[in-house]
Amino acid sequence: MNIPIGKRLEQLEDFPSLPQSLQHVLNELDAHESTAASLEKIIGVDPMLTARILRVANSAAYGVAHEISSVARAVMVLGFDEVRNLVVALSLTSAFSGELAMDEFDLGQLWLHLVGTAKAAQLLAMHVPGLKPDEMFTAGLIHDLGRVLACLYFKAEMREMAEACRREGITMLEAERSRELAHTEIGAFLAVKWGFSDLLASVVRYHHAPTTAGDHERAASLIFLADGVARKLGLAWSLSSGEERLLVPKCLGLKGETIKEVARRLMEEKKDLVAGWSQILFA
Repeated sequence: MNIPIGKRLEQLEDFPSLPQSLQHVLNELDAHESTAASLEKIIGVDPMLTARILRVANSAAYGVAHEISSVARAVMVLGFDEVRNLVVALSLTSAFSGELAMDEFDLGQLWLHLVGTAKAAQLLAMHVPGLKPDEMFTAGLIHDLGRVLACLYFKAEMREMAEACRREGITMLEAERSRELAHTEIGAFLAVKWGFSDLLASVVRYHHAPTTAGDHERAASLIFLADGVARKLGLAWSLSSGEERLLVPKCLGLKGETIKEVARRLMEEKKDLVAGWSQILFA
């Protein structure tokens, strides 16, 4: 008899803890008076995060003219939104610092897919009233964390599913469902465990079935669309197909030309996005 995935996850003894800096930044997303000063205060209490932010800010990815020597300067030069997004991304990668390398597929591609989806979600959210672009960036960045977690704790099964995809010509999502190891449920467990907002947890759980997300249908639909846009542009991992038809949820009210414009902008930025974020995530 198969043990339910939730029970298996509850039995894990070394489950990754939520980085304190990430929790503070997520709290800031819900604050009405979030400022550069408050963000600087959050980063400043974490020396390791401060060092990584400054290293990234001074990297070739940003090409700044003068050295950035403080978090305050980084916020001024890079912008509040960019530094906040860096904090979220760097905090997440530090939480999964375990051995994730697998010969069957490139996990670096998975992280870049998360970034590509996050960027697409941020751009699309600018055209959907009621959705915050910064919050949608975070939602895009965490939507497939269940797969990262699965690679950390269920390596043998992930290898079996990767082989099934190649042998049977099925998608990873189909392989997961047949083995009751859905990345959406794993990711949702992580989201609840880490105390993410109901919106973020719902997006993680329902981004492949947004009409079942209740009050958060539009947010889940936006990530569903952003995920599809990223895959269409080649910002996908080795077991994800970009050949599927791009479906646009009606609840978003987005025009085709708007989606094409977002895709064009993302395509124009793709090279720099991959180069810059590769350095950010894997340095």
